[in-house]
Amino acid sequence: MLIGDPKILKKNYDQHGFIVVNEIFSKSETKDMQLATEELIDQSRNHKESDSKFDLEKDHSKNKPRVQRIKVPHEHHIVFSKATHNPKILEVLKILLGGNVRLRNSKLNIKAAHGGSPVDWHQDWAFYPHTNQDLLAVGIMIDKIDEENAPLMILPKSHLGKTLNHHHNGIFSGSVDLKKERIDTSKAIKIKGNAGSASFHHVKALHGSSPNFSNRDRRLLLFEYAAADAWPLVDFEVYGNYSEYEEKMVIGKSTLRPRCENVEIIIPYPRPPNADSIYKIQESRRKL
Repeated sequence: MLIGDPKILKKNYDQHGFIVVNEIFSKSETKDMQLATEELIDQSRNHKESDSKFDLEKDHSKNKPRVQRIKVPHEHHIVFSKATHNPKILEVLKILLGGNVRLRNSKLNIKAAHGGSPVDWHQDWAFYPHTNQDLLAVGIMIDKIDEENAPLMILPKSHLGKTLNHHHNGIFSGSVDLKKERIDTSKAIKIKGNAGSASFHHVKALHGSSPNFSNRDRRLLLFEYAAADAWPLVDFEVYGNYSEYEEKMVIGKSTLRPRCENVEIIIPYPRPPNADSIYKIQESRRKL
């Protein structure tokens, strides 16, 4: 079941901060995820505003559901729960993070056709620093993603640089001031692939995405994983209580001995209102 040459995968990940594995999920597995996504979107018809399950677009309605994000989809559908333990995903995680790995969280970002919302440039590390930086996000393409339907963009080698400032006027804003940081995103790589493909990007990789102006949806399922000895410095509650923290182990064994690295950390506080939504957090920057 080997996914390419492990040494090459690890080398590319360490060098660039991300890798893409084409069609890591079978056609039947991908179809199941598409149906599960549509089922959850259909459930959003009964939700009038964003809540603990859905982030909704401003023009969302019962007759025309427009969802930005399904929060923690692995808790809402068995298909996504099973996908967190997909053998091929775990195989790559062993290569990139080692033999002891824990699931942190999940989300399903949806850019509806004709204007799905952007996500401003940011590092995941800014949102959830740990005792070390052996964390990554797996981006599973529910749909075919190409040049037209707002692919995820990642700036190569940005994970090797500094921890960027995600505050604005003293408030955590979940995004980077590109001009102030003197960052040129023209060299960013657009992550494209057929449905069922997946990207793996480092927790410090700078990334973002534009609005979706195409006539096709762009749905991206994201699973966040951490090395077992990476302990959270903030937001422990995303793991649940301690029992759930232990249950989230997907490979190997847990440990009570955190591995602490000398890596720059900026604590993501104070937070703006509605801090449970990246869209609301980033929107706050435009208002401050």
